[in-house]
Amino acid sequence: MAYTLNLRVLVLAQFGRDSELLQTFLKRHNFHSHVVSSAEEMLKELERGAGIGIVTEESFNIPLDAWMRRLGMQPSWSDFPLIVLTGSGESWVPSPYLAELRNLGNVTLVERPIRSDSLLSAVESAMRARMRQYEVRDFLRRQADSEEALRKTEKLAVAGRLAASLAHEINNPLTAVTNLLFLIKGSRDLAEAKRYAAQADDELRRVTEIANHTLLFHRSSRGPELVEVAHLLNSAVALFKAKFRNQGIKATIECNEHYKATFVLGEIRQVLVNLIANAVDAMPHGGGLLVRGSIRPRPGTSVPGLQITVADHGDGIPPQAFHRLFEPFFTTKGNTGTGLGLWLTKDIIDRHKGFIRMRNHRNPHGAVFSFWIPEKLTQPAL
Repeated sequence: MAYTLNLRVLVLAQFGRDSELLQTFLKRHNFHSHVVSSAEEMLKELERGAGIGIVTEESFNIPLDAWMRRLGMQPSWSDFPLIVLTGSGESWVPSPYLAELRNLGNVTLVERPIRSDSLLSAVESAMRARMRQYEVRDFLRRQADSEEALRKTEKLAVAGRLAASLAHEINNPLTAVTNLLFLIKGSRDLAEAKRYAAQADDELRRVTEIANHTLLFHRSSRGPELVEVAHLLNSAVALFKAKFRNQGIKATIECNEHYKATFVLGEIRQVLVNLIANAVDAMPHGGGLLVRGSIRPRPGTSVPGLQITVADHGDGIPPQAFHRLFEPFFTTKGNTGTGLGLWLTKDIIDRHKGFIRMRNHRNPHGAVFSFWIPEKLTQPAL
């Protein structure tokens, strides 16, 4: 049924037997048609689906701006073909209305009296154009579905990396608790047992802290919310404490405690974790990591926004990778990378109406990634 709706011909011919003759002609050439009684009805039927429209000149009965508004609401892939049957004879002059209508877009004027082969050619040409539009629509839908699948794939990969980091991070304090319980059993007096119990309590609090930071990452919101920037940076950095220790990385956070901004917290936290994870991977033998948050206007404007910078002491970005870093499936990590992290990062920043930049620094060497988003995101990211 949807296929029939998408290819039907809408006919608007209010006078005489025009609508009947047009229906008969279209049926003879295997086109499904639907007669409408007014231009308003044609616009409503267009919302249900249509291939093309055929309208007689004298049947237009709504202001041109109404047509313009409705045609302007079409999706990006759509340019609805409209065939207008006009007057005839040497004395006929197109009305200003038709002249304006022709400038709107995909409009074909066919002069009466109509030769059947000319009308058939116009209908077939318009329908072929409409079919190509539907092909573009289907391609865009498949592309959107593929991109959504990639987003989900990268989110699963991030969750896997966090799970591995969480297991490693929790293992250390749990091992300490196990050893302390063993010492408590062999304690010679109550004071010694209490001392060991206090140490075990500290280790368990550390486990709780790690779990809470991980839950923060997965906690999502339906829309923008007011966020303390320093808390965001601390919660993201806390997820990598075990790797920092193992790889000899010194992390520094710079952010005013009073900075606040409005954005989709779960998505920006994912961006930050992606950038920190890449920085950690770039420093397998240790180095320094700087995570800085600041409130500053967008360059060249007075629009206030949040800028977050992640800088590392790794080997930097290879020259051949500079222009491909944000492409899906491009990675400099070999078999260990999915090539989706930075692509998804840029996608999130774009949906927050911001931008992301990267560069290398030489003293000391390494890479710097910096992204900016408006201080107040008034609409949820799509």
